[in-house]
Amino acid sequence: MDADVAVIGVGTMGSAAAWQLASRGAKVLGFERYAPGHDKGAGHGETRIFRTAYGEGTEYVPFLQEAKKLWRQLETETGNNIYEETGRIIISEKKDLETEINGANLHNLPYELLDAQEASVRFPQHKYEENDMVYVDPEAGFVRPELAIQAASQRAIELGARIYCGVSVTAIEPDDAGVTIYCGEESFRVGHVVVSAGAWASKLLPQLSLPVWVERQILVWYRAKNPDAFTLENFPTFAREREGHRWYGFPSLDGDLVKVAFHHGGDTVDPDTIDRATHKEDTELLSNFIERYIPDLDPNPVKAKVCMYTNTPDNHFIIGPVSGLPNVTMLGPMAGHGFKFAPIMGKLVAEVATGATPALNIDMFRPDRLIRV
Repeated sequence: MDADVAVIGVGTMGSAAAWQLASRGAKVLGFERYAPGHDKGAGHGETRIFRTAYGEGTEYVPFLQEAKKLWRQLETETGNNIYEETGRIIISEKKDLETEINGANLHNLPYELLDAQEASVRFPQHKYEENDMVYVDPEAGFVRPELAIQAASQRAIELGARIYCGVSVTAIEPDDAGVTIYCGEESFRVGHVVVSAGAWASKLLPQLSLPVWVERQILVWYRAKNPDAFTLENFPTFAREREGHRWYGFPSLDGDLVKVAFHHGGDTVDPDTIDRATHKEDTELLSNFIERYIPDLDPNPVKAKVCMYTNTPDNHFIIGPVSGLPNVTMLGPMAGHGFKFAPIMGKLVAEVATGATPALNIDMFRPDRLIRV
């Protein structure tokens, strides 16, 4: 055997899995087609929101609580400033905030609800509609994605993992005794495989006919007219729902630019042929919203980047063993909202891959709900 466990795709989820597997004493191989922290997938763009209240479902809250502890642990182990707690606000009509409110009440999370007038005093950078309510999540913030992935990967290496970069896995052949991994002409034999290939998962496991689709997303940076208003201390991360669109943003990291993006609404694409250039039509609607709702940002984009969501039919993650594929555990795709969960999902999958019982129940994410081998 070349290793106890192989991790295919050392990105957002795979880097966390490699770290957690190596922490458990497993002999780990990692395969990454680019390099940890690259900008060709979903784990880049300087910032990713971390939130404790969760509109996608109250059942996610315990995973988030554990994820925050593990982000802090990764910071301690590596000496990197990965997670920044700035707070977060959600601007929407009250009826659209019920899941966050219910989840906060169920799990005793701190929060505030402000009306438009109160919010205009607390958070004057935003313009509000008369019927807006603002949910304030004081324990939210953001993660630095490239740094997080690089830190987890490096920590895995320090703990004994071997990570091969610039290597594409072309096929895997599982059997009852282990898994053979093919990288072109070369092959490896391992006891177990964690597949964390993100947008490429369907191509690596075509026999599963995964009902997922890849969505092209645009991240945009705007210049602050008044930079002091958009610092980490003065401008919490935010999300806003208006006119059928969901968009979100972050404080400035450099004292100049503020990142804003839509959540969903992009074109369905192939990850190997996606258009990575950005065009005027990619940013027009978002710039209109900026002009209307955050007037202290110049609505002319300074830069933009392309990233990808890999979506699932029920908007939940795909995590766990697959019936008919022995010694294979899937870690994603993550339905376009997984980054914040990376360390806890890496830990849970490390437990599965080494024969332990996961510390949290992951049945809701089981691959078999969507596929038949």
